[in-house]
Amino acid sequence: MKTHAIAVTRPNLKTKGFSTHHIEIFIMILVGKTIREINSVMGYTQRSHAVVDHSRKVMFKLLALESLSKREHAERVVYPRNYLFWWKKLFDKHTKALMAVAISPKFYDHEE
Repeated sequence: MKTHAIAVTRPNLKTKGFSTHHIEIFIMILVGKTIREINSVMGYTQRSHAVVDHSRKVMFKLLALESLSKREHAERVVYPRNYLFWWKKLFDKHTKALMAVAISPKFYDHEE
C-alpha cells in the first residue's frame, strides 16, 4: 500500500535534464496560478511536489546566470510569489539563455 501511494504521487516526466516543461511551469507561477491549479493542468496529483521541484530548477538556473548564491536568495526560491516582479525581471533577461539549454520533455505513458 505504501509503495502504491509513492507511485501515484510520482511525476510523469521522464526527462532528467532541464526541459522546456520546467520553464512552462515557472511561467504559470509568474502568472499567478496556484500549485493546485498547475497540478491539475499538468496532470499531476494534488499531493505531487513536481511543480515545486520543476520551478526551483528554473530559479536555480536564473540565480546561476546572475552569479547569485543559492544561500543568500533561499527565501526568494522558497517563496517565489512574494518576489514575482524580481523573478519576472530575471526571467525576461535570461529567457534566450534558458531556452538554449532546455531540451524538449519526454513523458512516461500512462498505459502500462
